[in-house]
Formats: sequence, C-alpha cells, structure tokens
Amino acid sequence: MNLYMDKKELKKRCKNPKFCIACFRVRRHVKVDEHHVCLDCRKGSTGMPRRLRAITLKNGKTYFVDDRLRELRNIHNPCDRIDFEDLRLHKIDLLNW
Repeated sequence: MNLYMDKKELKKRCKNPKFCIACFRVRRHVKVDEHHVCLDCRKGSTGMPRRLRAITLKNGKTYFVDDRLRELRNIHNPCDRIDFEDLRLHKIDLLNW
C-alpha cells in the first residue's frame, strides 16, 4: 500500500475503474482488470496471485490443481489433499479423463 494514501483516499480512487492499485495511477490507455490492476503491472510479475485450475473427480469432489506443490487440494477443505504421485500410483480411477 502507498504510504502516502490513507484507506479513505484509496477507497475513493478505486471508484474509478481505470485506477491501478499496484502503480497507484489512473491508466487511461491501458486496460485495468476487475481487481484494479493494470496489464502493465500484471505483465511479467511473478508476485501476483493467480487462480488455480479446478477439476472435479469421479468421487464428486472438486480440487484445486497446485502444480507448485504437486498436489490436488479440496476447494472446501484444504486439509483434504492428494499428492500427484499418489494419484498416479494408486487412485488413477478417480480421474474423469
């Protein structure tokens, strides 16, 4: 967060759909997404969070696919997880494809 901008000012600026919270500028000629981050700030940034892909297995549960941790995590219960190696060796019948 910008040290020179209080929450009230930030809230006011976020009413403008062209305001980027990453670079704290109004971007007139660059697209700004629904999270108030412009494409210039998104481009090439490894620090920006991204949504994980979700798949539904034959057991009816939906899991996030986390390639970094090499596991599937239940979208409702993150403690319910399946390692890729376990899936490959033992639970191959759970996949829909």
